[in-house]
Amino acid sequence: MAGTDKLPAMRVAVIGAGPGGLATLKTLLEASTPERPIEAVLFEAEDDVGGTFHYRAYENAELVSSKQLTTFSDHRFPLATPDHISLPQYVEYLRSYVERFALEPLMKMGCRVTMIEHIVKPAGQRWKHRVKYVDKHSGGKERTFECSHVAICTGLHVEPNIPAIPGIEYIKGEAFHSSQYKKRSQLTGKNILIMGCGETAMDIAYEAMKGDANSVTMCFRTGFLSFPKALSRFKVFGKQFKGGLPIDGLITNLFETAYVHRAIAASRFRWFVSDFVIKRVLWFLTGTQAGMNQHVGALPHDRLGRAFVFLNKSSKAMPYLNRPYQEKHPLAFLGNGYVDPAEDAQSSRWVDTCTFPERIDETGRVIFEKRPDRKDWRRMKNTEVRPDCVVYCTGYTQSFSFLDPSYPTASDATIRNIVSPKDPSIAFLGFVRPGVGAIPPIAEQQAMWWTALLTHQMELPTDPPHYHLLAKETSRIQYGVDHSAYMSTLAKDFGGAPPLWELYMTHGLKVLLVYCFGASFVTFYRLLGPFKSEAAPGIARTELAETILRRGILGNLFFGVIPMLFYGIINSVALALELLGLIPKEKPVIQAASNLVDW
Repeated sequence: MAGTDKLPAMRVAVIGAGPGGLATLKTLLEASTPERPIEAVLFEAEDDVGGTFHYRAYENAELVSSKQLTTFSDHRFPLATPDHISLPQYVEYLRSYVERFALEPLMKMGCRVTMIEHIVKPAGQRWKHRVKYVDKHSGGKERTFECSHVAICTGLHVEPNIPAIPGIEYIKGEAFHSSQYKKRSQLTGKNILIMGCGETAMDIAYEAMKGDANSVTMCFRTGFLSFPKALSRFKVFGKQFKGGLPIDGLITNLFETAYVHRAIAASRFRWFVSDFVIKRVLWFLTGTQAGMNQHVGALPHDRLGRAFVFLNKSSKAMPYLNRPYQEKHPLAFLGNGYVDPAEDAQSSRWVDTCTFPERIDETGRVIFEKRPDRKDWRRMKNTEVRPDCVVYCTGYTQSFSFLDPSYPTASDATIRNIVSPKDPSIAFLGFVRPGVGAIPPIAEQQAMWWTALLTHQMELPTDPPHYHLLAKETSRIQYGVDHSAYMSTLAKDFGGAPPLWELYMTHGLKVLLVYCFGASFVTFYRLLGPFKSEAAPGIARTELAETILRRGILGNLFFGVIPMLFYGIINSVALALELLGLIPKEKPVIQAASNLVDW
C-alpha cells in the first residue's frame, strides 16, 4: 500500500496473558518487518499464562469446545488427543505456544496494569498512550511503558456478576460466586441453590450430585438451550469415533458462511431455517423440541435457536434435571433416541429447577418469582427450599478500571466489536461471546483483523454487521455473535477469506472440499491472504479433513450437501433479484484508517 514504507515504528502494549493476549502478541510479532517494525510487549498481573482457564478453573472441568476449534491456527494438539481436553491440559498447551513461538522474552509477568492514559502530545512526541504498571518482582515499583497502540485482552470472565437478592443475609450457610468454586467437597452434605443455568451452573449441578449434596435446586430467569458437546450413540454418522462427534464442527462453510448474499445475511434467514429443521430432528431423536433431551423445557419456543441464545454444551446434569419431567419417547422403538449415561440413568436423584428468587424470607426460605407459564414453577410452587449453600453462576461483568475515562471501552467498540471509530489505536480482543463456538479462536481472528488494520493492509469497514445474535434490549449480554458468520466477516475484511478458484489452483481439490464442507476454523483463513501460513494446508488435509470424514456418508449428506444445495439456490435467487434491480446494489463505504499511526 502506498506510503507504508514511511510509517514510523509501532509499539504495542498487550494486556493479558490468556489465549487472546498470547495470540495477539504472536500475530503482531510475525507482522513486523524491517521496513515496518512492530515492537510489542505483553503485561500480565499473574505469574503464569492462561487467565480464566488457569485461575478460575475447578475440579473435573474440561473444555466444552473441541480441540479442533479451540486450538490456534498453526499450533495444534496431536491427532490422538481426545476431542475435549481438561483445563490443566489447555493451560499446558498455552505454555507450549509461548515456548514454540519464543514469546516469553516479550512478556512481563507479575506486572499488573493500573492505568492507561493518553499522553499529552508535546512537540516531537512519538507515542500516544502511557501504560502504568506495578512490577511485583521489583518490590512493587510503579513503572511506565509508552506506546502507539494498546490491545486489551483481559477477557470476559474476570469481574464476577453478583445480582442483589433481597434477604440473602438470611441464608444459614455460605454464598459465593462460581469463580470461588474449586472442588466437590465444597458441596458435600449441603442443600445447594445454584443461581444461573449456564455451562458452569450445569457443571456444578452435576458435581453436587456426584459429591453427595443433600439437595440441588437450579434457578434462572431466561432459560437455556442444551446440547451435548459431542454427538455419540447415533449410527447415522457412520464410523463410531471415541468421544463422539463434536457439534461445533458441523456447520459447513459454502453458502452458509462463504459466498452468502448480503440480503440473505441481513435477514438471518439461514439461522431461522436451521432452527426449524433442528427442532424437528430433536423431536425425532429425543421426543422434545426444547433442546437435546431437554424435557425440562426452560425457554419459550419462539426464543429457541441459533438466532437468539448461547448453546449450553455442558449436558452432564441433564438426566438429573429431566427426571421429574421426562416422558417415554414415542419413537424410542426405532433405537434412535438419546440414552442417558448408565451411571446417571439408574440414579433416583434429581436436580430441581425453578424461577429466579424474588426474595428470601426471615426463615431462609426462597420465594421464587411467580411464572405460571413455566412447568417447573408450577411443580415447585408449594415446595419449601431452604438452602445452606448458594452458588452464583451468574457470569461476569465487564470492568475497565485501569482505563482513563477518556478512553472507549468494549461496549463502545462498535466496529466489528474490536475498535471504536473514535480511537482505533486501542482494541478490545476476546470480548464477544459466540452462540456456538469458542472465544480463543475468535480472539486470534480478531488479532489478525486488527494487525491488518494498523499495518494499513485494510481499511476500516463501516458496512452493517449481520452476525449479532438477536437479544432483547433488557438483556444483560448484548455482545453475542454467530461464530461462523462473525469469523467469515472478519476474514473478508482483512482478505483472508479464500476465493474458491484461487484456493483450488493453489492447494488442490482436497483442501477446497475441506474448506467447503468444514466449519469456520481459523486455519482456513490462513490458506491465502495476508496471514498465509505454511502449516495451514497440511492441517486442512489431515486434522480438519478428519472432522468431515468422521461424519460418515449420511452425516455429510445432511450436514453438507443438502444445506449447500438449498442455500446455494437461495443465494442465487437473491443475486438474480439484485441484477434485476429488485434488490438495491450495495454501495461500499469505507473509512480510512490512517489515524492509527499518523496521529
